[in-house]
Amino acid sequence: MSPDGKKLVAIISPSGKIDPQYLSAGVDALKSFGFAVEIFPSTLSSASGVFAAPDDLRASDLLSALTRPDVDIIWGARGGYGAVRTLQHFPLDALRNNNKIIVGFSDITALHAIALQGTCQPILGPMLKHFALSDRTAPDINNTIQLINGFPISVSVPPHPLNRPGSVCAPIIGGNLSVLFSLRGTPADNPTRGKILFLEDLCEYRYHIDRMIQNFRFGGLLDGLAGLIVGQMTDLRDGATPFGTDAYQIISDAVADYSYPVLCAFPSGHDPAISQPILLGTPARLD
Repeated sequence: MSPDGKKLVAIISPSGKIDPQYLSAGVDALKSFGFAVEIFPSTLSSASGVFAAPDDLRASDLLSALTRPDVDIIWGARGGYGAVRTLQHFPLDALRNNNKIIVGFSDITALHAIALQGTCQPILGPMLKHFALSDRTAPDINNTIQLINGFPISVSVPPHPLNRPGSVCAPIIGGNLSVLFSLRGTPADNPTRGKILFLEDLCEYRYHIDRMIQNFRFGGLLDGLAGLIVGQMTDLRDGATPFGTDAYQIISDAVADYSYPVLCAFPSGHDPAISQPILLGTPARLD
């Protein structure tokens, strides 16, 4: 808590750098919801290349935010690339053995994967840029605030032709497909059996989507799921030879042998218009 009794949000950039105008507008949005906000130094570093700051500085800020007793919420300024490098300069138990709320998606999936192994509460939710550009009364914005404040939410979506019916209650895990694929074989590679797996992605070739989901299938990650939610597959592309099917069909084909419920086109991911939050690691009802 801040000295004035408000929940304190630590803004960190464990991956890429954020445009200062989005940072400022996003902070203003968070303050309008009653949070106190502190921007950590690496977020403002603007190192060369794709990273917000050198690996060790990004890791130092993450550790500081996790260990400071006054910080309630850790919020990723943006995704991009770099969290897997940050985690290698960082004591992973600090992320496991904590009670902070960690908000973000995309590359923040790497942090969430470790947080799911302990007592932190990961929320797959909008980054600061989305808060900066969205109407503060938008349903995904308000649902994110609801989850942070400990209230349940319910999201209804239109039917999709590749949905597979069913009803299940189980914890949701997952995040960005490419990041999860990159974590295979690392300490952040989590078992999926008995869980509802959520997947989304951005700017990938369709054959890359197939390669990654076939890795999950071949490696057993699609066996024994309680359910599968496929979120937004945004701005996908083809190489010189079109793959022939879209991402939802690719993933649907990969799980055709299983019987658990499948929900396609859930409105969470990289679509700038809407990105509904998901409370990870906590039992949820999928109908």
